[in-house]
Amino acid sequence: MKKFDFTGTALVTGASSGLGEEFAQQLAERGMNLILVARSEAKLQSLAGELARKYSVDVTVIAADLSKEYAAKEVKEKTEAAGLQVTLLVNNAGVGTYGRFFELEPTDEHRMVMLNCVAPVDMTHEFLGPMLKHGKGGIIFLGSVAAYQPSPYFSTYGATKAFNLLLGEALWAELKDQGISVLSLSPGYTKTHFQENADVDLNPPGGYKTPQEVVSLALRKLGKKPSVIPGKRNRLLAFSIRFTPRWMAAKIAGRVSRPRT
Repeated sequence: MKKFDFTGTALVTGASSGLGEEFAQQLAERGMNLILVARSEAKLQSLAGELARKYSVDVTVIAADLSKEYAAKEVKEKTEAAGLQVTLLVNNAGVGTYGRFFELEPTDEHRMVMLNCVAPVDMTHEFLGPMLKHGKGGIIFLGSVAAYQPSPYFSTYGATKAFNLLLGEALWAELKDQGISVLSLSPGYTKTHFQENADVDLNPPGGYKTPQEVVSLALRKLGKKPSVIPGKRNRLLAFSIRFTPRWMAAKIAGRVSRPRT
C-alpha cells in the first residue's frame, strides 16, 4: 500500500496521557484535526487548547469511559452530531494489571478486557463503515511485545494485547485492497503512566523507549506494514519466541517478571 495520507480528522482514544497524548501531538503537527477521547475531560480540554493554538487545527473533546458497555456507540453519536468524519482511528486506550493472577482484583481484570479488547472492536465497527464508503482511512491497534509470548504476572494484559495484535493484522489483510491502512503497534517498555497505574517496578534490558520514538515509528509505517515493533532488542525478543517452546518462554518470562514481594 502507498504512504498514508494524513488529512482529515483523527480520533484518538486514551488521549489524555502517554502514547495517546503523543499520538495527538504528532497528528496535529501533521495538520490533522482531532477528536480526543478519554475519561478525564479536564485533561482533554487542556490538551485540546494547547494543540489548537500551537498547530491551528480543530480539536473536539469527548469525555467517555470506553470500558463501559456500548460506549463506542455513544462516541459515534457525538461525532455525527458534530458533523465530524473520522479518517484515522487510533485505538490507543488501554490499561494494565500486574501481579499474581489470583491476587488481582477481578473487577479490574474485567474492566481491562472491556477497555483493551471490546472497545477497539466496537470503535472499529462504528467508524470503519464510512471509511469503506469513501475508499480511504486508517486504523491503529495497540498491541505489545507481551503479545508474542505467554506473560506471567501480566497474564490477562498480555492476552489482551495478543488479541489486538492478531485483530489488527487480520484486518490489514481484509482491508488493504479497499483503501484502508491498518497497523498493529507493539511497543516494548515505554516510559508512560502504565508502570505507575499497574504498580510495576521493572528494570528492562535495554531500558525504555520514549513515547515520541514509538509514535513516530507507527505513523511512518502506517500504510506500509501490517505491524511494527519499535526497537531492535524488542524485535529480536518477539521473533526469537518463534524458535522457543512456549512452555520455556513462559518459564523465562516468569522469572524475569516475578514480583519482588
